[in-house]
Amino acid sequence: MGKELGGGPGYDELSVEVTVDVSKKYINVSKHKRVLTPVINETVILYVNEVRLNEDADEVFVVTEFFESLMQQGQLPMYTCSCGIFGCGGFYVHVSYKDQGVMWETEQSAYRKFMFTRENVRCVAQKLIKELSALNDLRTASGLQTYHNLDSYRAKLDGFINY
Repeated sequence: MGKELGGGPGYDELSVEVTVDVSKKYINVSKHKRVLTPVINETVILYVNEVRLNEDADEVFVVTEFFESLMQQGQLPMYTCSCGIFGCGGFYVHVSYKDQGVMWETEQSAYRKFMFTRENVRCVAQKLIKELSALNDLRTASGLQTYHNLDSYRAKLDGFINY
């Protein structure tokens, strides 16, 4: 624990990267008709001290659970299998608040413990909201359904800030 990277001495540094892949593919709308439709895929990757948190690239970060961790402590299924079934793959992150810090404990190939400043977690949450807002706008402009409830995310972040 404790690289000095913006989090301060003794704290780990949490960061996030959001990538968006936009393409088009044909989908069948009837037995004899296909339509070219936009496809937008997002990938959200968390890093701790510049190292990817999930070791297995098939594990998917669950954004809703991250924002849930801003409001509650405990064991949260923050990563799931790419198939969407948690029991197939993925892992829990045990979240607890310590003074001005937020501790994450994971059990992947080895037990790991990380301590972040509340400010660092707040900045990551704000960046994530900004990136997901742009993604929602892109999906709307392409005529696709949006998946992220930004108002809920903002409310949870406000609760975290005012804790």
